Amino acid sequence: MRAFTSEWVKLSRLTTLVGFGGTMIGLTLLFTILAFESAGGRNIDLDGSGSETLVTTAMLSLPEGSILVVTDMAAFYGIVALALFASSLAGEFNKGTIRTLFVTEPNRLKMLAGKVLALTTFIAVAIAVTLATSIGAGALMANTVGVDTAAWWTADGVATIGAASVNLTAAALVPALIGATIAVTTRSTTIAVSVGLGWFILAEALIGAFWNGLSQWGPAAVSSVLAAGGTGASGMMGGATPGISYATAILVAIGYSLLALTITSTVLARRDVTS
Repeated sequence: MRAFTSEWVKLSRLTTLVGFGGTMIGLTLLFTILAFESAGGRNIDLDGSGSETLVTTAMLSLPEGSILVVTDMAAFYGIVALALFASSLAGEFNKGTIRTLFVTEPNRLKMLAGKVLALTTFIAVAIAVTLATSIGAGALMANTVGVDTAAWWTADGVATIGAASVNLTAAALVPALIGATIAVTTRSTTIAVSVGLGWFILAEALIGAFWNGLSQWGPAAVSSVLAAGGTGASGMMGGATPGISYATAILVAIGYSLLALTITSTVLARRDVTS
């Protein structure tokens, strides 16, 4: 598929690899180091209010201990995915390259499918590499802070790692596809990123404080349940008990994704391109 391969040419550029993939890996590695240092007894003060314990050695020694850090980073991965999807799609309009894409691939829906598939695989690979980096760094630091990683490599531990990779990717795709819809509708990277981040970081939480249904069924809430595998309390920071089950979150996430893709494809197929 031409659209898929041409998009991967762009994604393979050093600026994209470092700007998006490198940011995910770098920040996760930093928090992995902080988590293990905290478990080892070092004072960690993230907000200036005094030292705090991010995680304990007992938590890190569990079968799911290998994924505690990345589970807490799920919202950040969603933000990166949203920015990537929005900048890729809106960027085609901003740079005027959208017309060239339509010439090489007259079927607009086919072109959209190729781009979305390429962007999705990029996020999936980036999350898998980030997860592996975090686990590798944790394994190297484990002995120095008294963490027993034997449970990580049991059948349950390995299954947890595999499930985390899938769950985190699925959770990141919800904001990513919504960001893509805003990008195609507004043709602006700035608007798509600012509106998308504003909703997922702040707006849904604020509105959800007054509207309980949104705090359970909103896209950010659904993504959180997916990322945690439905446990709600998985991760260093714990978390509230999820308002919906993991199975329900999957169905709702599919609904959000299909709605976003439908709007995006409809706008892209019907809108005239003049620049």
